[in-house]
Formats: sequence, structure tokens, C-alpha cells
Amino acid sequence: MRRYRLGIGILGLLIGVGIIALVRFAPATTTVTVAACVQFAEACLQLPTITGTSLAGETRTFPAAFSAGLNLVVMPFDRDQQVGALAYVPLFQALAAEYADVAYYSLAALPDLSPPIRLLVSGGMQAAVSDPAMRAVTILVYLEDQAAFMQALAVPDDSQIQIFIFNSAGEVLFQTVGDDAAVVAAALREKMAALASPAGA
Repeated sequence: MRRYRLGIGILGLLIGVGIIALVRFAPATTTVTVAACVQFAEACLQLPTITGTSLAGETRTFPAAFSAGLNLVVMPFDRDQQVGALAYVPLFQALAAEYADVAYYSLAALPDLSPPIRLLVSGGMQAAVSDPAMRAVTILVYLEDQAAFMQALAVPDDSQIQIFIFNSAGEVLFQTVGDDAAVVAAALREKMAALASPAGA
């Protein structure tokens, strides 16, 4: 009987340690801080302040982390869309090479998942993306208030990938939807031609 109780006690201790480890090592969730202009004016669309982790393991807070005057962003909302968002990378890379002061990101705006699920999602994406340059610009964000985030960007639902051009302050200069990069490419190229300067100019 004492061995049975001891065994149960050890098992309980191991389960407790495992749960603590899951919570400790899972990617963090982020609050959503909406800009005042979004809260009080109809005309302003601006990326809320959010914090996520890149597949390279770096913590980044946006929009402060935007590194260029024009920032191309593909924004998936679930695991399947994350895989589809990778198709935008060649288009973004071409535009960043063609125009000056352009950066690009895949910014996954995911709901507030439990710590074990966050670990699974992050691990799955790290396994799927092996290119170091792409891992650095693929950011997973677990939103504590996904509805407020989407409302701030005038995103009606999470059924399709969103594509944005943000300025360095996170203001929306262009926004469209599309799970197919080839379909969106023409509109994106047209807008970039109007907004950006050619590289080397």
C-alpha cells in the first residue's frame, strides 16, 4: 500500500512538473493595444501593438519592429493558411529587390491557444520552414483578443489570408485578401509602383 501511494505521489509530481514545463516553454500570448485613431476615428487603419516570436526564436513587437518604410505583410489566421502564406514569399522577395526601403513578413495572427497547442503549432511551423531568412521574418502571434485585432484592421473574418502594405508606423497603405498569390500579384505590384521608389534610384 505504501508503494502504491508512493507511486501515485511520484506520478502526480511528474505530471505537475510536465504541466509547468509546457506552460513555461510555450510561446507567449500577446495583448492587443489598439491605436487611438482606430478607437475614435473611422478613417484610420493601423496595426495594433502586438508581440510575437519568429521561427528563429526572436521576440518582436510590431509595429515598432517594422524595418522599412514599406512593409509587405501576408497574414494567415490558422495552420492551413500559414502553409498557403509561404507562396507569397517569392513575390515579396521580388518586390523587395525591385524597390528601395521595402521589407516583408509573414505575420500569423492566431487565436489564444492553450500552451501545449501553441508548442505544437510553433514546432510544426519550425519543421515546415527551413530557410533561415524566411524563419527570421515568419512571426507567430497568439492574440488574447483576436476580435479586437481584426476589427482594428477592418478584417471581417478569418476565412482568407490578408495581404497588407504598412508604413513604418504600422498604418495601412494597402489591404486585400487572397489565398492565391498569383491572383493578388497584379494589384500588389500596381500599388507598389505607386508607393515605392525603384531600388538604386
